[in-house]
Amino acid sequence: MRDKAGLLIPILLIVVAEAFTFSSQIEASLAVHALNIFICILIPVFTVERTLMYQSFALISMLRVLNIGMPIFFELTIYWLPFIYGSIILAGYIVWRQTVVDAKKMNWRNLLRFLNGKDLREKVQWCWEYVLFAIIFGFLFANLEYAVLNNDAMVAGLGAVDLTMLFLVMVVFVGLGEEIVFRGFLQSAITPKYGSIAAVLISSFLFAIMHSGYHSIPYLFFVFGVGLILGASYERTGSLGLVALMHGILNFFLFSLIPLGYNLV
Repeated sequence: MRDKAGLLIPILLIVVAEAFTFSSQIEASLAVHALNIFICILIPVFTVERTLMYQSFALISMLRVLNIGMPIFFELTIYWLPFIYGSIILAGYIVWRQTVVDAKKMNWRNLLRFLNGKDLREKVQWCWEYVLFAIIFGFLFANLEYAVLNNDAMVAGLGAVDLTMLFLVMVVFVGLGEEIVFRGFLQSAITPKYGSIAAVLISSFLFAIMHSGYHSIPYLFFVFGVGLILGASYERTGSLGLVALMHGILNFFLFSLIPLGYNLV
């Protein structure tokens, strides 16, 4: 019973906080997310063996707090996203170093291994065919997502500088940052105790809930479906790099080529 409560309490708090976000009650959302961060810091004092799981829940709330509270240094969204997700990646690296990997074995060469999720799963695979798979997945699901979301582009045109900047932001910062939290940490932490199916479902559910800022119920269901595919891909390969590419390339197409292309038609 205690184990289930320890899992359900952070999930419930995140859901409540994002319900406030969905209804545009931002101050209430921040208050509940802050409470979740506090609880997730406190609980591991009594359950040391599941520290990574609670750190994952805390990072989810931290993502929302940064998203709302980060000062806007630039007018264009793509220029201030790195400040939000760079902070999450840095926090993720610290968690990985202190919780997942023996700090005595750390060296800078292991930074590249961190980017592919080393030691988060027993087997971590990588092959270059993943890049082609990520491109195909990203293009197909970006078209589907655009049909649901009908969003605007984040760049003014299809120039090389704009597209390169957007690609780097979406893959290196947004894709990697969110996948570290939802797949790399949360899914990996839940699997040993509750099983892979529960881990994929929970990580996908919270991944969808954290898109409540778009204020669209159909979109939340769509993101949940995308989360299931990302979760299954991570479960099969153990590759954080693969799911970060899939996620980032999807966002790249979604916020550049597809909306601009439809507007030209």
